[in-house]
Amino acid sequence: MAALPTMKVVILASILTFVFCDIEKRNLKTWSWPDCEKYNETICNEAKQNGSIVIYVKASSESNDNLHYVFSTIGGPSVVVLRTTNVNANLTFNWEKLLQYNNSLIDGAITFSDPQPNIEYKFAVVFTRLLEYDDTDDSADLDYCEKHLNLTSWNIRDFSLFHWSSDDLKVNASTNTFVFNTTSDVMIKTNETRNGSISFAFSVKHDNGRTSDLPRMLYIANETMFDFVIANYTPSFNNSRFALEVAVVSLSNEAASVDMSVDLTKSIDDEYTPGVFEIIDWLTNPKQSHISGFFQWKPVSYISLPRGRNTATKVEHSDLKNVDKSSSSAKLLNNTVLLAVFNESLWNGKTVKRMANISFGLPKDGFYIKNNYTAWTAAIGYGTPPADSISITVIITISAGLGLPVLIIIVGGIYSFIRKMRKRSSGYEPINAGSINRNYTQVN
Repeated sequence: MAALPTMKVVILASILTFVFCDIEKRNLKTWSWPDCEKYNETICNEAKQNGSIVIYVKASSESNDNLHYVFSTIGGPSVVVLRTTNVNANLTFNWEKLLQYNNSLIDGAITFSDPQPNIEYKFAVVFTRLLEYDDTDDSADLDYCEKHLNLTSWNIRDFSLFHWSSDDLKVNASTNTFVFNTTSDVMIKTNETRNGSISFAFSVKHDNGRTSDLPRMLYIANETMFDFVIANYTPSFNNSRFALEVAVVSLSNEAASVDMSVDLTKSIDDEYTPGVFEIIDWLTNPKQSHISGFFQWKPVSYISLPRGRNTATKVEHSDLKNVDKSSSSAKLLNNTVLLAVFNESLWNGKTVKRMANISFGLPKDGFYIKNNYTAWTAAIGYGTPPADSISITVIITISAGLGLPVLIIIVGGIYSFIRKMRKRSSGYEPINAGSINRNYTQVN
């Protein structure tokens, strides 16, 4: 009785798994400092020496549903994603404009070669600042610390001031991976020396799967994943904790009233990430997730290697805030490649710009200084973000856990009933049968 529903659940799960896996793969092509060879050697050398890195990845498909990724350190680490439906559309890069570092000149430095590229959607994720604060109360609560700590307890650095080493770029075109790396020496006060590095390690995906390293996130062909790592850095305070200030910008064909949202999804299954039952999705168009950009992560980071449950700590995010054109954050966005891609539309009524802080740490985890290491994994992509479903193994385990006791009760009940009936059948005798026989014997 209990086996039939269980079998139906398993078959349904298998069908859903097959459907999910049957997605379109993409062909990836990667360029480092794209189009730089078209300019004189001095411009290319200048770009590489001053840390102005640009990586262009085109993710094409047979149906002409193409994604164009622009990864850049100009003005700070940023990722721009554009979706087109024209197979011949390719991005072109004007390095004379890109190296001007002037808002009016960098405008339009990145354009499409096709005059009508059929751009369906564009959005960007920009890492604007690194926040370091002295968490003397060991609250691991960035909002609380913003209200209660004085200015001397903070060390806030604009990523636009960092120097990203071209020597550490290490682009692997076969795996479509690369690392933006900076040493901490450029972030310190004069006459101080410190070791360590801060890096963003990107991996552009062309199909679906799951990462082998914790938090073992699911990925699809429409995204790129990255690891943000602060390694062997000497902190400014004994109780230092770190946070990232992140901005997400989206331009759609709809009015800007279509606001962004940060959605939390809970699960009963922590099979892939032990102790973590949540996933966070920052959606640029939550009302139509299939035509939305997404920024996805699990609320967990790791404070040492190897990654494991005992080396995990929490990741928190603040509420989304609007980015006003006159704010200091707006100036940071203008210094990145966003203005080169979005042009004047960056500040028009159809462009939505939101910002949030993402902080790392848990009370009593020993602060950053305990291991001098923090690593966080996240994903940036287009369309409906991937969602973990309960695996067949867990379904079978749950079904066995719930179905076996019920089966035992049913079998036990049937066995008891049959045994009782057999006892009644074998022990039956007519009433007074014994006394009649005895009387008949006595008369004879």
